[in-house]
Amino acid sequence: MDTVTILRDLWRLRRAVVIVAMLALVAGTAVLYKISFPPNLESRRYDVGHATARILVDTPSSQVVEVAPKGSDTLGVRANLLASLMVDGVVKSAIAHRAGLPPSELVGISEAASEPVPVTKAPSRRDFVLTTRVLTNTGGDQLPIIEIEAQAPDRSGAARLGAAAIAGLRDYLDSKAARQQVPDADRLQVTGLGAPQADTEVRGPAPAIAVLIVLVVFGFGCLWMLVVLALVRNWRAASARDEEPAADEAPLHQVDDPDDWLAAEPRPTLLLPRSADTRQLEHDAPRAS
Repeated sequence: MDTVTILRDLWRLRRAVVIVAMLALVAGTAVLYKISFPPNLESRRYDVGHATARILVDTPSSQVVEVAPKGSDTLGVRANLLASLMVDGVVKSAIAHRAGLPPSELVGISEAASEPVPVTKAPSRRDFVLTTRVLTNTGGDQLPIIEIEAQAPDRSGAARLGAAAIAGLRDYLDSKAARQQVPDADRLQVTGLGAPQADTEVRGPAPAIAVLIVLVVFGFGCLWMLVVLALVRNWRAASARDEEPAADEAPLHQVDDPDDWLAAEPRPTLLLPRSADTRQLEHDAPRAS
């Protein structure tokens, strides 16, 4: 099917094309906005504060200074355990207290545990969310470094939550060691690797995705109409061919009437020999006139 034929078919179906275009625009709008009743449009794109920080889990005799200090071989496992504790229970409450939040308003998500801590509700743009994970090397071995991501409604809140995560974990370890009377020289050390890096992120579907949805829906709708129109046209053509009698074929059981073709063909004139009387009459006829 060439381009001219396609355009002519779409022009014939221009009302349906307009309806498809309207449906495509509605689909694109639904990608960018939440449509509610009574009619109200709420954008799906929003700004949130985002901050990242890293925590080094170290031995009392720093592994940065000493070569293979005692307990350094288990630091990766301890970092994984601490990353899981930070998003639930006492450690989470300590972090929320440092950030000036009720513990119930802090959503904790851990990507370090083999069985992630269940989340009671999906985080929204207004929630304070803390996500923890343990870094690994190229061989897949766990490093004694906990990476945290903090989300808040604004940039300052995300930075505050990131700093609170470091301070809250340190407070928990110090209080735990004090209750168990662990000497300072034997306590596990946690240190923040720099201040949390905070910025503002724009989340939600991009306008380019909405444009792509509009084009896909409109193109698929036009293609579907052309396919249906071609099927209807071929169906009618096949039905017309079935109804037409075959002009060059006669049924095998039908035999033409000899009188029919004899009547259609001119019959040859039979020349009979003339008698003597007939010749005499033809000779005398001009004279009689």
